[in-house]
Amino acid sequence: MSTKFKVSLKGADVTVSGSTITAKGKEGSLTAEIRYPFIKVRKEDETMFIDVDKDTAYQKAIGGTLAAEVRNMVAGVNKKYTAELELVYMHFPATLKGVGNRLIVENFVGERKAREVVVPDGVSIKVSGTKITLSGIDKYLVGQAAGTIESKIQIKNKDRRVFKDGVFITKKP
Repeated sequence: MSTKFKVSLKGADVTVSGSTITAKGKEGSLTAEIRYPFIKVRKEDETMFIDVDKDTAYQKAIGGTLAAEVRNMVAGVNKKYTAELELVYMHFPATLKGVGNRLIVENFVGERKAREVVVPDGVSIKVSGTKITLSGIDKYLVGQAAGTIESKIQIKNKDRRVFKDGVFITKKP
């Protein structure tokens, strides 16, 4: 068994118990599961070592993914991730509303029915004019919410050169 990945844990209280890794910080706490039996995790002071059984490309990829996930957890519990989106309209003046965990877009391309997107728990939404700001401690959830909003609020079956309306990501988490 050889050490393949080393992760710094500065600024977060990280515990490893069984197959669960938990990171706690000033913004909250996150957990990750170790789903593969060939991965061994050990913690020394403020460093985590992720070991794999063999030097195969598959096992290295899984170990690297887990290392990146732990790095993102440590960063997220210290400082929230934010994603910014913007509503663009050319033909009809659309309006945005953030109600609880839902984003409502009214009068999008003159549609009578408002488009609604539910943002997952753990992600907060803030609307100001045509700008949308999503924030949360889980980088995956924030990015997934931004992508979902962008894909749900777009024009389909029309010429994109003429109808440039939609919600677009301007800053990724």
